[in-house]
Amino acid sequence: MKIKEFTVKNYKNIGIDELCTIKFPNKADGQSDMLTIIGENNIGKSTVLEALRMFFPYEKPHCPDLDRFPKKVEPNPLNEDEHMEICVTFHKFTEQDLNKIEISRYIYNEELKIKRLWKSSNLNDKDVPYYAYIQQAYIHELEGKPTWNNTAFQDVSEELRDLRQRFCAEQGLTGTIPAAKKEDFLQYVLEENSALVHHRNPEWMANPNGLSSVLRSIMPKVIYIPAMKLLQDETNPTKTNSAAKNIMSSLIEKKMRTSQKFVEFETAATNLTNAFVGEDRHESLNSLETSLNLKLKRLMDIEAKVNFSPPVIEKLHENTTFSLIYNDIETTTDHQGSGAQRLLILSLLELMSQELDETVEEVENSWQRSYLFLVEEPEIYLHPQLQRKMRDSLLKISESELSQVICTSHSEHFIDLADRHQGIVIAKRNFTTGTTLFSQVEENLYNGENALDKRNAMRMLLNFNSSTLESFFSRRVILVEGDCEIASFKSIKDVLISKYPDKKEDIESYCKDINIISCKGKLTQRTYCEVLTHFGIEPVIIHDLDGELYNSGNNLRMLESINLDETRRLYHSPNFEEDIFGEEWLNDKPWKATKLISERFDQYEEGLLRFFNFVIGKEAADSLNIDSLVSSEI
Repeated sequence: MKIKEFTVKNYKNIGIDELCTIKFPNKADGQSDMLTIIGENNIGKSTVLEALRMFFPYEKPHCPDLDRFPKKVEPNPLNEDEHMEICVTFHKFTEQDLNKIEISRYIYNEELKIKRLWKSSNLNDKDVPYYAYIQQAYIHELEGKPTWNNTAFQDVSEELRDLRQRFCAEQGLTGTIPAAKKEDFLQYVLEENSALVHHRNPEWMANPNGLSSVLRSIMPKVIYIPAMKLLQDETNPTKTNSAAKNIMSSLIEKKMRTSQKFVEFETAATNLTNAFVGEDRHESLNSLETSLNLKLKRLMDIEAKVNFSPPVIEKLHENTTFSLIYNDIETTTDHQGSGAQRLLILSLLELMSQELDETVEEVENSWQRSYLFLVEEPEIYLHPQLQRKMRDSLLKISESELSQVICTSHSEHFIDLADRHQGIVIAKRNFTTGTTLFSQVEENLYNGENALDKRNAMRMLLNFNSSTLESFFSRRVILVEGDCEIASFKSIKDVLISKYPDKKEDIESYCKDINIISCKGKLTQRTYCEVLTHFGIEPVIIHDLDGELYNSGNNLRMLESINLDETRRLYHSPNFEEDIFGEEWLNDKPWKATKLISERFDQYEEGLLRFFNFVIGKEAADSLNIDSLVSSEI
């Protein structure tokens, strides 16, 4: 089973103004099961991973302290709007999932919805049940009959009486089905004759059928890899539940189970268990117990029972450990640098991606637990080439039927607008409330007859211009056709600072949070404009008319990409250099433009300022008021 989506409510600065809902991409659209959360520093990206970890039953802490509630304020237990809540929805169940009663009994409408809510801080784990959204099953003929004895079954159908008789025989019951066995009987009837079982309308139910106790055996195994904090701990294979230990244990387990020596050991351990546990246990254990009780009886009328705990075969792989050797010196992982520790995680992830593929193929008929990888800033400590390798390893893992990946990142290598745009989650701050909001694009942006051309254009842009990703964090995004416009803007800024030194700080302030992207052509401009618009970003465009009318052909399509809003485009006729400088250039355009601006700015001032003011935006241009300064000099 896979996670379809999850929601977070009232966890630190997340899910306060509105529920934070994050969905995994639809693999049917060719997307991988990998989410990348991007956003500014300290905005709450890692908080999402933290909330998810708290939700899963084997992660700690299980319950939040006051620091995890919004503004560290104790919630009102009677006000649901203030309660913390995390809900995870699973779907895409395999045949093995559906055959596992611990999973199938909680599925409704092809989904398994589980949530947990906390009404106050510092609660005990046992006091916070898991809820499941299910239809309660019941046997209509037994409704209103609190005791399921012989009398209760006198006026029921023959089919139900027969099932009751068979069930009691199998369970060794005398006739009355005790309360502790009612759920088992209901499940028995459901499997043998489902027509006798009715269902109520679906609702959230607290701990139905002992849900809280079975979750540990069916939930995905979480492997958490932090960025900087506790990295040494996470690469330490001797530390309980560290990332390295979890990955290595999973890798070792399968290797052990295919070894003949392990099979022999497992058989010997079973024989040992049989010899020392139960009524027919070894005489030496009985003798030891008798001797102990003889001495106890002399002191007090009390009896001791000696028990033997056999080795837990299933957990032998958890005893795995390893060290690192560098320059012929063997050390533990915590004595290596951060880069080496990150490379260790990368290598383990590469092995894990191979193992997941092999595991699915080799044991496809048996139920297998899935994995959820939570990775903070996977690019940290790695140079660009290894960042790409880390990305490829995580993508390979996410393509497995057994795993999903959520990572936080600032690296362009992990943010793919061409092929994984549905897996990008943007975190932005609401400056009015101080909370963090998350958004993502669910639909496929590349469709229609030009879908392939648009996708290829975006791939080319991303391959040759890493600054495209700054668009998500910029005040203003400007899409231009080529490099000449970018070089000209920088040169104009330098000239203005030299002419008006008292305006230096203002000019630099308005220029630093804009992003000018060279798109290398109109098709790429339009494509990137459409993609950014879907993410809630409204770029502006600067383009050449190239001999066409401003409102026809390609120029009309450019206008349509910004919803016919003329305030969001600036065009030059027939092109940038001829419009502003009156010259036609075939090569070295950025260099020629820079030279003319630095040496003869006053001659081309009107066109250059019109261009500069459009780039920084009307509000910034009005504040700087460069035009009036120029006019006063004339």
